Amino acid sequence: MKAQNLVPNPSFEYYTQCPWDAGGSGQLNFAYTWQSPTTGTPDLFNSCSSIASSSVPSNGIGYEYAHNGNGYSGIYCYYKWILGREYIQVQLIDSLQKNTIYCVEFYVSLADKSDYAVNNIGAFLSTDSVRSNTSLIVCTPQIVNSSANPLTNKTGWTKISGSFIANGGEKYITIGNFNDDANSDTVRVSSNGWNGSIAYYYIDEVSVYDCSAPTFVAEAGNNVTICKGDSVQIGTAPRAQYIYNWLPAAGLNNDSIANPWVKPTVTTTYYLHQKDFKFDETTDSVTVFVKDCNDSLTIPNAFTPNGDGVNDYFKIKGTNIRSLTGKIFNRWGQLLYNWSDINKPWDGKFNNKYVSDGVYFYIINVVFEDGEVQERHGCVELIK
Repeated sequence: MKAQNLVPNPSFEYYTQCPWDAGGSGQLNFAYTWQSPTTGTPDLFNSCSSIASSSVPSNGIGYEYAHNGNGYSGIYCYYKWILGREYIQVQLIDSLQKNTIYCVEFYVSLADKSDYAVNNIGAFLSTDSVRSNTSLIVCTPQIVNSSANPLTNKTGWTKISGSFIANGGEKYITIGNFNDDANSDTVRVSSNGWNGSIAYYYIDEVSVYDCSAPTFVAEAGNNVTICKGDSVQIGTAPRAQYIYNWLPAAGLNNDSIANPWVKPTVTTTYYLHQKDFKFDETTDSVTVFVKDCNDSLTIPNAFTPNGDGVNDYFKIKGTNIRSLTGKIFNRWGQLLYNWSDINKPWDGKFNNKYVSDGVYFYIINVVFEDGEVQERHGCVELIK
């Protein structure tokens, strides 16, 4: 059982080139791995585009921010005067396993210029790529939205979801309206759209996954106290296909990773917004308390172990220190040096060889004569 989304490029973020025409030729094929299985011309929208018709959030058929990231796709699901359909299709990362229950989810938003909504949009999982020389694909999708979940929202996103037992070997997913006009659950939503006859949907965040796969909630870490000017690492180890966003960004070395280093100047609470591989979001927070430390402790931010007798060691200085222990790590978390004697500083070596120039991280634990205990975290630059 592997916790992963089997849909590659599920949010249409990766592209071979930025879209520049929507509503004309259709450019879904610019989105890495995605394709049109019919004669239809589904569209790709992305904020990278300088062309108004294919940008995000504003484009030729409406205004909508991506549910995640910078891009999404778009398809016709109903056209009153002709049998107009478009679909999007992609090959999964791996084939589905027989008798395993899979969950399927994706988000849709009705474009502003739509006068109609269609409630029975669905997803078809197949062993082979589905192809049709007409606009309609005739099949029975395993996942179909219920009329109890109306798809009429033009100012946000609506999740379509469901589960099914795989026959085994399914490796393609196709999304769209698989019903003809007579059997389509349509709703008139306005009379001032585009030609007064279409239902056009943006699509984002498509996922197919083993329903029994474990997921993990956001973990921002434990509250910590640091001295002003120090830094500390928060969060937890990163997980594949998880998306991270920290707020506020001030003081962070990176606000989109699982375990950033922070150096706030004042006490700050950081909020982690995490999306798992199926795009469900959880949040957690951690407070970094910043205080002015009265006891004297000086930790250099750089040293030059070049043998010239000047600043050759990473040496901690201070007053009223009863005991001190320290550890030095590289950026991959490997322990390079540890010591418990303030008079035995780091000389920039690991296994008796000088390490390369760069930034290294330390954890210093100090006990002062008055019994106060401090833990300092930060980084030091080694320059030879």
